[in-house]
Amino acid sequence: MGFIGKLDRAAVLYGGMAERLGVDPAADLARMPETAGAFRAAILRCAACAEAEACAGWQVENAQAGEAPRYCRNRGELQSHRA
Repeated sequence: MGFIGKLDRAAVLYGGMAERLGVDPAADLARMPETAGAFRAAILRCAACAEAEACAGWQVENAQAGEAPRYCRNRGELQSHRA
């Protein structure tokens, strides 16, 4: 998979993880545009993660969750934005 494909998949996985944790990145960006850099960094961390398949499977099995799985490279960042 090429770089753009990895970014596309990362955006989907990050969005799915955020949704399951009750985090709304779009609302955060609208309220605080200065967080755009942190959002980009989160997508890049996700794109570089070796656990994409595990993440996709975890999301299929978990419609909602209290925390991201331990392997999630954005676990702390997502937890800090929980609604």
